[in-house]
Amino acid sequence: MAYVKEMKNKDDVVTSHRVRWRLGGARDGEWQSERFDGDEAGREAAEAFCAAVNECGQEWPPGWVKGKGMIAPDAADESEYRFTRYAADSVDHRTGVEDRYRDACHGELERYVYPTFGNCDVRSSEHFSRRTIQAWVNQLEKTVVRRGSKTKLMSPKTIKNLHGLLSSILQEAVEADPPLRDRNPCRGVRLPRTDDDGTTDDEIDEDIEFLLPEEVTGIASCMRTPQGRRLVEDIYATGCRWGEISAFACRHLDTADAVKPRVRITRAWKWSKSQGHYIGKPKSKRSRRSIRITLHTFDNWVEQGALTRGSDELVYHNGQGERLPYSTFYDEWMAAVQRAKELGLLPAHKNPTIHDLRHSHAAALISAGHSLTYVQRRLGHESIKTTSDLYGHLLPEADDAAMTTIDASLDGLPITHVALPERAPVPAARPAVAASAGDGSFVHVVVFPDGHQEAFARDDFARLVADVWKLERRQEARVEQRPAGWWAARHGGLDGVHPAMPARAKIWRLGPVVYGPDGEQKAAAPGAHELRAAWVWEWEEGYTTEEAGWSAQHGPGPECLTEAAAWGTDEKAVRAAFVKARTKALRICGRHPLLAQSTVVQPEP
Repeated sequence: MAYVKEMKNKDDVVTSHRVRWRLGGARDGEWQSERFDGDEAGREAAEAFCAAVNECGQEWPPGWVKGKGMIAPDAADESEYRFTRYAADSVDHRTGVEDRYRDACHGELERYVYPTFGNCDVRSSEHFSRRTIQAWVNQLEKTVVRRGSKTKLMSPKTIKNLHGLLSSILQEAVEADPPLRDRNPCRGVRLPRTDDDGTTDDEIDEDIEFLLPEEVTGIASCMRTPQGRRLVEDIYATGCRWGEISAFACRHLDTADAVKPRVRITRAWKWSKSQGHYIGKPKSKRSRRSIRITLHTFDNWVEQGALTRGSDELVYHNGQGERLPYSTFYDEWMAAVQRAKELGLLPAHKNPTIHDLRHSHAAALISAGHSLTYVQRRLGHESIKTTSDLYGHLLPEADDAAMTTIDASLDGLPITHVALPERAPVPAARPAVAASAGDGSFVHVVVFPDGHQEAFARDDFARLVADVWKLERRQEARVEQRPAGWWAARHGGLDGVHPAMPARAKIWRLGPVVYGPDGEQKAAAPGAHELRAAWVWEWEEGYTTEEAGWSAQHGPGPECLTEAAAWGTDEKAVRAAFVKARTKALRICGRHPLLAQSTVVQPEP
């Protein structure tokens, strides 16, 4: 039941009368209140209003606007046009939106709009006028909301969103056939500035908290579990939303080019009252994207089992292969943030959210000179205006430079600023090691499983080659540091030391197919007739830069066989070359040296 409470000052003088009740009369209903003057007239008005609330079943009396009073005594006498019903129908019938959006709209209406306008008539220019909208906005500015364990005044951004929701409903009434209203009173109402969010630390906690690379590393090091550490690093390294990164399956890792791995973002976790949590589409069309990831991130995915577990299994999960609840990760995140502050790894004034890792990812790229357009596409923003509004104030597009930026961040190295007039310049290689054996220089040697060795002037290039080898060949290659003189003594100098990343080529192959002396095709190796491709390093047998090459030659042995094969960097050219190789092999198979004293036939030009 509603009741009247006298509000007194320190001198025990009644300053106002307040009517309080729980909305709908339920025990868990939200508390509602209306204020009246402290004099006798105010007391009488409060008692009359209290009685009206009780008569309406603990609802706001029809036609009453909070803070303004009764606008019309006969308000909303037609239920079809009562705002609660009209607004609910408006939200329910909206197209192209998800259930989660509808649920959120209904919740916002019930909490912040219905208490003021719920019983009003959507057609009434008295119920919905510029004055009533202004009174409602002013009331929202005084509304205290809870965010986690904290309470604060409602932010200008939230007020803007609520005003936009009300405006869209009234605009629908304006555009109805026939029109229910002449105009939308929400238009022209000045709203609080979205950048005027208070002056104290507690009042600006909705602002973006940009984290420095070393602060991200510090928080990651304080995470309780290895998966938690990897998640912090990967959200920062990819800029993915929580719903996106927690929905990654192993099949979303694209290793077609092992030096430049990518992930495909095609889905995200969603939630609605009717379905609970479910897999759906990302936030927008541009959110469906494919992005480069660093080798650091790739290693994290490998450690999560992305290459060994089922293709549809989640990369990040709850330990049983199921969805990782946000609340579980949030608790670990908050504990790590607090621990990082205690260890001096994070300033005490910073209170980052998980989503701030995404913001910090964008900040790292923009601060290193990458364009807003590149950042927009990487983050999956539908409009570049969103990117500009969020990050346009940061310091001033190539994928390679972007990957270097993020890897440097995660490895604790300084971010280098990149000038991008047209394209990112190639970073200058470090000087090759000196030829002198006694100057203390070192080379970084990759030792392959077959014993072959390649030396590099830079450790990062050597480790990159070893990582790529492991990914593509499923074999370990170790990296050793050796004195430059040791290498020079065994290899006749340092000319063969790689000062930069060595060349690679994607080589297409067909064959070999084998023919007998009578032209009959023998059983070929599995896949000999199928076009296949593999990356080949410049020091490996089979490396070439030519579009296509082929051979048709006699093989050794008493069976007098002839082989045909083709290879090269161009798929179509290799197919054509394979036809030539087989044609030639069929022409010469009857002239095998062991049948007729002839030499091995070389490929025709």
